[in-house]
Amino acid sequence: MILRNFVVFEGIDGTGTTTQIERLKSAYALRQGENQNLIHFTCEPTSGEIGRLIRRALRGEIHFTPDTMARLFSADRGEHLFGENGIESLIAQGKAVFSDRYLFSSLAYQGEAGNPDLPLLLNGNFPLPEYLFYFDLDEDTAMSRVEKRAGSLEIYEKRDFQNKVRSRYLEIIERFEHEEKNMKVTRIDASSSIDEIAEKIWSIARNLPKM
Repeated sequence: MILRNFVVFEGIDGTGTTTQIERLKSAYALRQGENQNLIHFTCEPTSGEIGRLIRRALRGEIHFTPDTMARLFSADRGEHLFGENGIESLIAQGKAVFSDRYLFSSLAYQGEAGNPDLPLLLNGNFPLPEYLFYFDLDEDTAMSRVEKRAGSLEIYEKRDFQNKVRSRYLEIIERFEHEEKNMKVTRIDASSSIDEIAEKIWSIARNLPKM
C-alpha cells in the first residue's frame, strides 16, 4: 500500500537528510497562503515514549539485543503511523508529511545488526511512502561529517558498520525500485552541495500536498 503525500528521507548517518529537512522547512516557511499549514515534518525515532527509549539505547545509555531494537523501532513506527495525531491521520486531513527515516532504516540498520529476516517481518505490513529520497554517500565521507558534530558517537556510528549498512541500503532501494513502481524513488548524490540537493528536492516537494 502506498500512502499518498507521504515523503521519506533515507541514508546512512552523515548523508545530510536532517539538514535537507531543515532546508525544506525554511522553503515552505517562505511560501505565502494556507498551504503552509498543510505540511508536517517528523522523524524516527519519534519523540514519544518508545522513541525516547530507543534514543537512550542509541546513545549507549541502556543496552538491548539487536532483535529487541528491531522490535522497538517497529513499535515506535506503529504509533508514529496509527497513534493519536499520527501520520495516517495527518494525511487524512489533507496534509503532506515528511519523515526523516522510516522503515527502510530498520531494514538496513537492524537487518545488518541482527536477524535480517526480523525487520522484514515486523515492517512488512506498514504502508510505503509515495516519495522516497535516498541519500547516498561513501561511509568515510559520511562518518567524517558525523565526527565533526558535537557530542559522542552513537552505537551504529562506526565506519565498518556504516559501510555494511550502505551496501544493504543499496540492495533494498534497488529491490523497491523494481517491485514497487508506485513509490517514486529519487536517488540523491549526497556529495553534492547543500543548495544543489535542496533545489532537486524542492522541484518535487513544492507540488505537495496533491489533492
